[in-house]
Amino acid sequence: MSELEPIEYETGSPIRDFDIIKITKTTNGYEALLDINLDSGYALTRTTLEITEEDLEGYETNDIEEGIKYALGFFDS
Repeated sequence: MSELEPIEYETGSPIRDFDIIKITKTTNGYEALLDINLDSGYALTRTTLEITEEDLEGYETNDIEEGIKYALGFFDS
């Protein structure tokens, strides 16, 4: 099996919405299992997102659900 080389793109398809399936506390923060719907019509199912405690501090929140929103680019106006 050949190794895939990373390809750099300027932009990607925006996220339309997402569902949080499960959140698990880890030693460094949290692991969230998500279903993500893209504006392109495609979906990412059972996708894992890792958020550290430092990430949450950077988003100025202790709420993991808020941290997930921020990590995916959903910011309050």
